Amino acid sequence: MKKVIIALFSVVAMFMFMGTGTFAAENNNEEILHKIEETNVKIEEEILAAQVKGDELVAKLSLETTKLEANLEAAHRNGKSGEELAKLEKEVKTKKAALTAKYNEELDKLIGDLIGKTNKITADMIKEAAKEGIQAECSWVYVQIADRWVWVDPIKIIGP
Repeated sequence: MKKVIIALFSVVAMFMFMGTGTFAAENNNEEILHKIEETNVKIEEEILAAQVKGDELVAKLSLETTKLEANLEAAHRNGKSGEELAKLEKEVKTKKAALTAKYNEELDKLIGDLIGKTNKITADMIKEAAKEGIQAECSWVYVQIADRWVWVDPIKIIGP
């Protein structure tokens, strides 16, 4: 009888210790899954911020080129000479090219910063998840920043 009671308590104790470990593992997984979700939200916020900045760059370029074109149109209406109009047209063309080059440079930097930042955030989170036994990978999404489309990498869980 003593052996049965000891065996029964041993089995109960064994299940208690196994259960505690299982619950701890589930809690750890919940925690890391929550961190992955927070990381994806952070990436989405970065994308939205870049989209706002990109829209501001487009608006600035549009405003400046519209001003240049308006000045040229006013010169046409005011009866400027052909020589003056040719000179003004050349000047407008040069300024538009400079504005466009500056816009492209700023947009390239904005997109490069976004991709660099999100790639690092994703890589760090994937490594952290792997340490906790969760397999995750980049889940590329195609987003528009100003007049360009780029791939950005939120995290997708692929297995335990």
